Amino acid sequence: MSRIQSVELHPRHVSATWSDGRASAFHHVWLRDNCPQLRHAQTGHRVVETSSIPLDIRPSGAVAAADGGIEVTWADGHVSSFPAEWLSRHDYSNGASRRRDEPNLWDGTYAPKVARISYQQLLDDPKALVGWIRAFRRDGVAFMTDMPNTEGTVAEVGERLGRVRDTSWGRVFDVKSIANANSVAYTSLPLVLHTDEGYRDPAPTVQLQHFLVSEAEGGDATLVDGFRVADELRRTAPDKFRLLCETELSFEFVDSDIVLENHAPLIELDVSGEVREVRFSNHSCQPFLLPADRMEAFYGAYTAFGAMREDPRFRIQVPMGAGEMYMVNNRRVMHGRTGFTKGGNRHLQSCYIELDELYGRLAILERAVGA
Repeated sequence: MSRIQSVELHPRHVSATWSDGRASAFHHVWLRDNCPQLRHAQTGHRVVETSSIPLDIRPSGAVAAADGGIEVTWADGHVSSFPAEWLSRHDYSNGASRRRDEPNLWDGTYAPKVARISYQQLLDDPKALVGWIRAFRRDGVAFMTDMPNTEGTVAEVGERLGRVRDTSWGRVFDVKSIANANSVAYTSLPLVLHTDEGYRDPAPTVQLQHFLVSEAEGGDATLVDGFRVADELRRTAPDKFRLLCETELSFEFVDSDIVLENHAPLIELDVSGEVREVRFSNHSCQPFLLPADRMEAFYGAYTAFGAMREDPRFRIQVPMGAGEMYMVNNRRVMHGRTGFTKGGNRHLQSCYIELDELYGRLAILERAVGA
């Protein structure tokens, strides 16, 4: 591990030279704000408000510490000690930033590569579970096999991975053909590729779909990486891509006892310009209300994305049997199904959990197995 060999105090920052030859600069206000001795010992949270720190705060001295870090003495007598490892990990002057997992963008050839785990591995093999959740984080989709064909099992799986989100559909909701359906999901019709609950804010981030009975002919699961489609559209038709990012749409669901409405673009970007969410829910999208001179251009962009999502180049189609489950990142992966005959029984149960809690459970599992 590299150590800090020398330190110089400047009007606005402290400069440091490392034993590996690297040079770093740490601003005074940043050092005071991140002083380890001004954090709560148990939680690591700040106990001094950042907004109370004078922007022109300046140490009275700074030296290379015996342990290889930096010791800063402030005008009010407070002393801050920064370990070398911590400073190296947070060395923003040399490009340190929050690590982000790059998504693996996949297409219609990816079906054999989607991560799979058995129900028993979920229960008994934490290392396999770590690998499975990591693959889901990378791909936005994963499969589980050999599940009990027992109602409520999907919620039990959900509780092992996070917390089941209760919505107006309930903690667990059944998907099967019914009379007087209030959603096309409850018919035998094909279900075009979509993300769920576009009319909610926030929309559920993870959907688990367990196949309890799958006797009807057809009804294959269809899955598409929305990030992959968005990436292709940005590359081939940047003007269309930009329109989908900049245009807010309205989504609505109306039932006898609830009305849900939300407003969001089809493609949402993060601060670095990368795609962070795809929200494609054509069945719940309300009439576009745009300036007349933008309407036709927007239809061109919307229909281009819609056609790409159903293109076999991007779509995987997987026959799902009883005891199997798929899990999708609902902010990224669109799901649907082919049509099926009414002659055989078909019964699915679904639930929602959230990405933050799933990845929080992953972090605990990684510590437990040393991964």
